[in-house]
Amino acid sequence: MNQITFQDIKQPKTTPSFAIGQKAQTPDGNVWVYVKASEAIGAGNVVVSIATKALAATTLTSAADASGKITKVIYATGGLTVDAYAGKYLIIDAGTGAGQIAKIKSNDAGTLTLYPEWALTTALAAADSAGKIAMGYDVEKAAITDKVQMVVGIAQNSIAKDEYAFVQTQGTGFVVAGEALVVGKSFVTGDDTEGQVVKGTTAKGSFDENALGHCLVANGAVDEPALVFINIA
Repeated sequence: MNQITFQDIKQPKTTPSFAIGQKAQTPDGNVWVYVKASEAIGAGNVVVSIATKALAATTLTSAADASGKITKVIYATGGLTVDAYAGKYLIIDAGTGAGQIAKIKSNDAGTLTLYPEWALTTALAAADSAGKIAMGYDVEKAAITDKVQMVVGIAQNSIAKDEYAFVQTQGTGFVVAGEALVVGKSFVTGDDTEGQVVKGTTAKGSFDENALGHCLVANGAVDEPALVFINIA
C-alpha cells in the first residue's frame, strides 16, 4: 500500500495528484482512498459513489482495434468529457452482448476505449445493446434516510466540487452525527441531513444497514462531530 503524508490528505486539488481509487496509508496507520467530489463535501461527511451513467439501447455499437480485439465502444449520443470515464467499469446489461464487463482505459467525446485485456467477446448491436458505467470513486454526500448505500469513505476535511482528495476508510477519525452516538456501538448512514450518520440499530446486519465503524467519543450535541473508529471495506 502506498504511503502518504498528513499534508496529502489536507490538500484537495483541482487536478489529480494520484490515481482515482488509489488506496494509501498515513504514518498513523489510517487508510485512505483517493476520490473526485461531484459536489461540495463538508468535513465529517460520509461520501458515496454517484449513480451509474446509463447507456441506453440504440446508442451503443462496438468496433475492433488493429489486433482484432473489440476494444472500442461507440456511444452515438456523444458529448462525453474526455477521459471522464477512464478507469471505470462498463457493464453491458441488456440486449446483444449482455453480461459483459470491461474496464475503460480512456474516452473521447463519443468512444470508450477498453483495456485490451478487458476486450469484449461479443460485438454490440445498435438495435438492442444497452449498459451503464459504474462511477466508482466519483463521489457525493450520502443520501438522507437511506441506511444501505455505496459508501466509499468519510471526508476529514472540506472538499470543493470537482476537487480531488483523500477520504478515510479505516482508522480513528471523525464523522458528523445527527444524533448522539453511543460509545462502543455502531453508526450508519440515514440521517435527515446529507452526509451525516445516526446510531446503528440493534440486531440489524450488513444487509439491513451500513455499519461504518464504532463510536469512540460521542458527539456533545446533534449535528456535531463524534470521534469514531472507521471501518469501511
